[in-house]
Amino acid sequence: MTAPTPRSVKANTLATLLPASPPATEMLYVTGTRLSQSRLTNVMAGTTLSGEQVQRRGYLDLGLALLRENPAVSVGDNSPIGTQNSFGAGQSFVSLLNLGSQRTLTLIDGMRMGGGATASIYGVGPGSEVDISALPTSLIKTIDTRLGGAGAAYGADAAAGVINYELDDRYKGVSLNAQGDWSQKLDNAAEKIAFKAGTGFDHDRGGLVFDVEYRNQAGMLAKDRPDSFGENAVIYHRAALGQNSPYDFVLGSGTRYIQSSLTGMPTLTGAYGDLPVYGGVYGSAYAGLANAGIADANGTPLVFSQNGQALVPFNSGTLLKGDNALGIGGDGIALRNYIQMRTPTDKLNLTLLGHYDFTEHLHATWQGWYARGSSENQVNNGTFSSAVFNDALTPNTEGSRSSSYFTEGVTNGPLALSTDNPYLTSAESSTIKSALAANGLPTDQFYLNRLNQDLDTGYFRTTLQMFRFQGGLHGDFRAANRQFSWKIRGEYTRYTNVTTQPALVVPNLVNALNAVRAADGTIECAPGYENAPIATRSSVCAPLNPFGYNQMTQAARDYVTAIERSTNRNTQRDLQAEISSTVFRLPAGDIRWDLGYEHRREAYHFNPGAYLSGWKQADGTVLQYGNDAVLPSTGGAYHTHEAFGELDIPLVSPGMQLPGAYHLSLTANGRLTYNSITGAYWTYMLGVSWWPIRDFGLSGNYAVSVRNPSIGELYSPRATDYESGVDPCSDVGLTSGPNPALRMANCAKAGLAQPFTSNFNSYSVPGTAGGNAHLRNERSKSYTGSLEFRPHFFRGFDMKTSFVDVKIADAITYLSASNLLDACYDSASYPSNAFCSTFIRDSSGQISSFEAGYYNIASYETQALQTTLAYVLPLKRLGLPEEAGIIDLQGNYVHYLKSQQNYLGSTYALVGNTSSPKDNFTLNTNWQRGAFSAQWQTMWYGPSRFMLQVPSTRYEANRRPAFAQFNLSLGYAVTKNLSTSFVINNITDALPKNAGIYNLTRYYEALIGRSFQMRIGASF
Repeated sequence: MTAPTPRSVKANTLATLLPASPPATEMLYVTGTRLSQSRLTNVMAGTTLSGEQVQRRGYLDLGLALLRENPAVSVGDNSPIGTQNSFGAGQSFVSLLNLGSQRTLTLIDGMRMGGGATASIYGVGPGSEVDISALPTSLIKTIDTRLGGAGAAYGADAAAGVINYELDDRYKGVSLNAQGDWSQKLDNAAEKIAFKAGTGFDHDRGGLVFDVEYRNQAGMLAKDRPDSFGENAVIYHRAALGQNSPYDFVLGSGTRYIQSSLTGMPTLTGAYGDLPVYGGVYGSAYAGLANAGIADANGTPLVFSQNGQALVPFNSGTLLKGDNALGIGGDGIALRNYIQMRTPTDKLNLTLLGHYDFTEHLHATWQGWYARGSSENQVNNGTFSSAVFNDALTPNTEGSRSSSYFTEGVTNGPLALSTDNPYLTSAESSTIKSALAANGLPTDQFYLNRLNQDLDTGYFRTTLQMFRFQGGLHGDFRAANRQFSWKIRGEYTRYTNVTTQPALVVPNLVNALNAVRAADGTIECAPGYENAPIATRSSVCAPLNPFGYNQMTQAARDYVTAIERSTNRNTQRDLQAEISSTVFRLPAGDIRWDLGYEHRREAYHFNPGAYLSGWKQADGTVLQYGNDAVLPSTGGAYHTHEAFGELDIPLVSPGMQLPGAYHLSLTANGRLTYNSITGAYWTYMLGVSWWPIRDFGLSGNYAVSVRNPSIGELYSPRATDYESGVDPCSDVGLTSGPNPALRMANCAKAGLAQPFTSNFNSYSVPGTAGGNAHLRNERSKSYTGSLEFRPHFFRGFDMKTSFVDVKIADAITYLSASNLLDACYDSASYPSNAFCSTFIRDSSGQISSFEAGYYNIASYETQALQTTLAYVLPLKRLGLPEEAGIIDLQGNYVHYLKSQQNYLGSTYALVGNTSSPKDNFTLNTNWQRGAFSAQWQTMWYGPSRFMLQVPSTRYEANRRPAFAQFNLSLGYAVTKNLSTSFVINNITDALPKNAGIYNLTRYYEALIGRSFQMRIGASF
């Protein structure tokens, strides 16, 4: 027998690219309905991404794959890109139509998957978002996305749409694929190894597929791209002193933070707001000189040298108008160095899929999943000790609990230190004492402002573990002269994530900072101290040297460092039973029905662990151990009982040969749900499909769906929170918002003299945040209409354009401190608006506290047009030989007509910025020739703005131009059993101008630069 050649190996692949016109009766599973549909009867808008495309592009994360391949997918609440949330590093949530990941339902082979979001209010997402990073990429057969409400078919949470991941459970053979990724700068490394084996058994009555997949992605920091996204990146800042600009914010590089240092800035006083340096807000006469800072003879503030052995002048750089925190250049802290561009991640998937046919009328399917992984956040700001945040952290000079930590709960104020601290050199001590005396202050104590990167880098690690089981029986029987089909299925998911983080224990830090010289000349902790009850790496107090960078001993670090450990566990149990048959037959075909019952239980439990639970005092109060607020445990569960039904009515079929009506059918489904928390409610969908002729069809649906409030939204106890933002009454926010004139009038009523510089714009402010047990269901109403053109005279061509309008009422919205301020000052009912009582300003007008949380306050609406294009062209049609191969075009374009949020009568745009451009398309041009394949991918993002709804004088060059990125994928079947592929991402090394202001998740590949990927695979 002659072995097949590489060319003949690909013959079947080429054949599959040639779409024969399917018969009108060809049935397929369409996400969004429970009865099988044909191309003619489908009433759902949306697209399908093939598993082949996922493998061709070598995606390691399905969330990022969807963001690149499907423009209807918007940036989700969490992804492996960017600085991570400490309760969900490396998770990947998917959002549709800018409506939030909590409003997109995730299915695996038609059944719900358990959520991965942390129940705490400080978690990444507010709902029951699914972490699809836990899915094995090598088993994906298709990813089917449907837009608009699908709650009647699948239950709650499908308010914006539904995404169904179909797995390849019929695979036969053995395959092993190894993939490596790297950038042109030899970083951003990644690898994937996937082994898959499938076989039939019992004469092919049954089948098993076993898959092992390991993925590993190296981390990337902003400082790895210093010029495009790191410390030298061009970003927005206020205009420099002396610079004449029509804009409030101009573009420039080298932004630095001036009110602290990594080595320590000594100050004369330590009260809240006593900052070391006069910033640009004080004008050119004072800018850059010492404010509360200890100065040299020229008035220049001093800082400790790297080794802590000298006090050296601090260069504040070029200071900025109206800004007290930032400068350009100089010796300040480059905060952008503490941005994570991509989290280092590793994932292991073990998956077993199976099916068995007991008889022609009884079948079984099952799935067993195990996923384990870990992700890290390598950098963050860490813990500040600064007058920006609080009064001084004082020592225990009057007893073991006399520190301001115990009396005032201070954790991140400047450090109060003795001028006789043994780690000070005599010259340093003399300089500090002289400065104190010159200002008429006691000479025994001074204060130190520093960013404690050498004690707290912001590092943490999240480990996930998921078990999932899905399976059931299905079959058919005949009774009462009708054919019946039935299914009984069940699913169980347990998703656990554990976060560990080295964390500073402030009461121990107070002890370690109180260093004295012992009788033998060594340095030790002053006697009479009390250790915090939380376990640290060492229980033995070791004196800590805070002067300079990284000058403390390992023993001192161990004494002040605990391991913070929090755990979140989510479980879901879902049971379904349904039966379908026909009512009677119309001339166009059978009227079909489906009835079913579903019972679902979801439980979420968050345990903050000992560190985040805080130190309970005798009077019942709880002190936080460090920079992190005290977090309460959060938990709860709910269950549902759901009855659903569906009806398909064919009115006209092609065989009837009616003019103007090649096909006409109606679809309706409904669901009655009882939720143990929110009660009973109805959801439903009505759809119609009309094809006037065989080449042209119209379809659409109207749907009402629901999203239930999540456990975290309902039951998170109120706890301390720290937030910053834009104060609408500040000079930065005054002329912004939906109605600037109203905002300015309300701020004037508040008695805030302009121009007003708000600390809230630069520094975090303490407040509280929590859940709301009185939340109601969100309710979604959606309209979709699709036009499909598939001409029989233009073989291989198919184009579909869909209009989608999704309206969500009673939207559960987390109102942050910024949102509360906006809701107050943008309201026509100021000051009687209820949200004006959720924050407090002090006597100087600064925000001193707030009460954030969840409310059924908002509404959303998104209107979008999506056009998909598919065209397959054998080149022999152009007169070329058959060996020339086939061209296959696949395009997906989305244009947003509207995407907005509304609350309290004010409307806020959600689309048109760099995160979500109004126009976005992906075009894949494939060429297959024998054993060789090539794909040229074009990703295009339309013009956008850095900031929406701001006056034209707010940001220089606020309008950002369109951007295109091109990727090339090459594949070759070396033999029947061996194949290889090579991918070049961002082949032109394109980078948007002023890249530092662009959304990192959407533009990640551009910011990384040209990168490569190679795969080698064997299959048998």
